[in-house]
Amino acid sequence: MQCKITLFTAFFVALAIALSPLFQRIGSSFSSFDGIGVPSPGALPCLKAGRVMPVSSAAADSLKLSSGRTSVNLGGSRTGPVKWLLALNACPAKMAGEPFLRSDNRDMVEFLGGRGRYFSYVDAVEKAGLLRGSLRGNSPQAHAAEAVLGALAVYEQAGVALALRLEGTSGCLGTLDAWHEAMAEASAELEAAEREKRHPSLDRLYRANRYFQFLQALVQVEEADPNVALRVIPHEGSYLTPAAALLEKNLSPAGWTALKAYAAACDAYAAGDEFTAAETLRQLSGELESILPMDSFKLHFEHCINALEPFFGGFLLYGMSLVCFVVSLFLKRRKALLHFATVFLCMAVLWHLFGITARMYIQSRPPVTNLYSSVVFADAVASLFGGTLYILRRQLPVAAVACASGLLSLLVAMNLPYSGDTMGMMRAVLNSNFWLTMHVMTIMIGYGSVFFAGFLASYHLVARFFGQGEKGLKAGACGVYRILLVALFFCFLGTMLGGIWADMSWGRFWGWDPKENGALMTLLWCSCSLHARLLHVCSCQGFLVLASLGNIVAAWGVVRCQPHGDWPALLRFCGRRLVLVFPFCGPSGPCGGFSPDSPKEPLMILRIIGQGRGGVRDIRH
Repeated sequence: MQCKITLFTAFFVALAIALSPLFQRIGSSFSSFDGIGVPSPGALPCLKAGRVMPVSSAAADSLKLSSGRTSVNLGGSRTGPVKWLLALNACPAKMAGEPFLRSDNRDMVEFLGGRGRYFSYVDAVEKAGLLRGSLRGNSPQAHAAEAVLGALAVYEQAGVALALRLEGTSGCLGTLDAWHEAMAEASAELEAAEREKRHPSLDRLYRANRYFQFLQALVQVEEADPNVALRVIPHEGSYLTPAAALLEKNLSPAGWTALKAYAAACDAYAAGDEFTAAETLRQLSGELESILPMDSFKLHFEHCINALEPFFGGFLLYGMSLVCFVVSLFLKRRKALLHFATVFLCMAVLWHLFGITARMYIQSRPPVTNLYSSVVFADAVASLFGGTLYILRRQLPVAAVACASGLLSLLVAMNLPYSGDTMGMMRAVLNSNFWLTMHVMTIMIGYGSVFFAGFLASYHLVARFFGQGEKGLKAGACGVYRILLVALFFCFLGTMLGGIWADMSWGRFWGWDPKENGALMTLLWCSCSLHARLLHVCSCQGFLVLASLGNIVAAWGVVRCQPHGDWPALLRFCGRRLVLVFPFCGPSGPCGGFSPDSPKEPLMILRIIGQGRGGVRDIRH
């Protein structure tokens, strides 16, 4: 009975931790605009970067591109992305002075007049000319200037995403009225001039021409960088920006409804009436659901996932589970704490998999489509692998490794350099759900198994340093050996399937491109490690060192597979990995790698790989 009470208590605590991001949005300023009620302003449709998504996703994307965060502090309170976007359109002058744009180059921020890592739009736009002049070269200052100009472009596009303010008009609704009056006046003058056989009066056409040139310039800027623009006005099966909607001769009724509603919401927010602004957007959401042929459930679902943040909840659960497992090692009566740790681990893995499944449903794609999803999926495999082994065998090292792999993978995923929507459109050549499932999932299962084997090997190396016996070391090496066999199978199968896909897409099985090289490197390293142990080239300790260093090879393969792989982050990961492992694997350290009876040459491992006619040199040729 006591055990059941402990398990139920642990479950409800784990559930509360997993839902903690959602609780933060209840009863705060988030609830009006970024809440998950139905209908919700955040679930309004928006077209960005070729994908129809809720406004909450589009606003969070723009906010993260410009500030590196998905929420900002406005007026002393934490503000969500939808409210930020509305404030940006309703109060442009006030928002221009808010320091939420970010640059990681401290010298650049100091040059712009900001503090810490943040600066305002006013600070940067005054020195935009100097920034454009410093784009030449490959220096850190040039990269920082390019990033600042990119943030300014995102900010400017977001500032005209919902409504416009034309010069000499009062408010966003006043802009719509002024535009209609100017166009009616110009049309009447042109008709009168044609009827009376005279030249039209330029004075009567001046206002319409001035407005037209301003809107046309906005549209040209939007078309120059279409992946940045937010299109929220529905029109004939697609979406337009407010500027393009005003220039459209026959705008659909749904488009006019959205245009007026967004303008009214911006005016209400500018007047300080947030309730009316939120209510106007809720009514618009309900009207568009009844008018437009769209998947409103998927939009609401994605909006709820944005609020729920399952990967962040999983990150917290992995951390709590790891803490419980570590603390339990120092307690005599640790049964209750182990129950909590086990429930936290199971809940973390389930929450991790739920986040992946939610992305699959939203994208209508298999789980791996880019670098972000690769990192998340590979270590979900490792965590699932480790959690299953722990439940079956009750080995604390396996549980600790499962927690650590899940924790580190989500930490890396959350801190990857952000380059846009992580669920964006795919390249045409990769647009195949069959091969994304067969090849990509298979190879990522192999990578995940390599990561798990490497983390487990690292654990046993560190445990050896702190007094683990020879028996425990041999048992650890045996377990890692079996996991690497699984990794070798999936890496080989995934590599072969990738070659078949390449042959069908490009007419060649192998082309030595980065993603093929990354898979081959991982495959050869697994084979090298397994053969080194099988042929007694190295001892148990040396084999664990090889398995641990396999994480670097697998990380190299995963990141190098991506067209925009984060090389600096990868090098930092590899360097830290070497620093952590090196003290435990040196020839004079506790883990002297090669057995007394094995050859001492460092190239022996490479000779195992290159046992063909020409040795190592014949691998490629």
